[in-house]
Amino acid sequence: MSDIEQKSASVQEHVDLRSRRSRHDINAALATLLLRRSYDVIRVSDIAKKAAVGRGTFYAHFDSKDELLRTQLEGVLERHILVSTELPGLLDATSLFAHLREVPQMYSALMNGAGGPAVSRMAQEILERRINAILDAREELPASLHGRFISASLFTVLAWWSENGMLQTPAEMQSIFAELCTTAFTKKAL
Repeated sequence: MSDIEQKSASVQEHVDLRSRRSRHDINAALATLLLRRSYDVIRVSDIAKKAAVGRGTFYAHFDSKDELLRTQLEGVLERHILVSTELPGLLDATSLFAHLREVPQMYSALMNGAGGPAVSRMAQEILERRINAILDAREELPASLHGRFISASLFTVLAWWSENGMLQTPAEMQSIFAELCTTAFTKKAL
């Protein structure tokens, strides 16, 4: 490899590292801000300032504050919810319940402001896509409706749990959620 090619590769690695660091700092800034205030009052300028980057750098990585949040929600839901047709209710959210118990102020900042319904719908859509991806075509239920029902049910259970002081353990909440879903899809319950 020539000196020019080596130098070019070195510059590219430096740019990639700096870009990853900026993206990480922007993500961390939003998470930190959510520990103190509601999502709907946080501005892009607040995130950029907290991340110590310019607004231009923010927009080089994300089109909007909502896109940043969607990226974070996708990561959280991917890490903390297991989706499988083998599970009662198609998912195991025990890890999500545990995560939210650790950061209830963040859940509150996302769900309890003026933007709460939009944030909830965004998270439900992310989860719906994951559920729909595992469902086979079913004669009785359209997969998209089934996925929407399950994801909406989970976020209803999360809201109830939060509103009632998160007294149940994450495992107990998963059990309650699975039982509700199983009951909803049993013909005896209908």
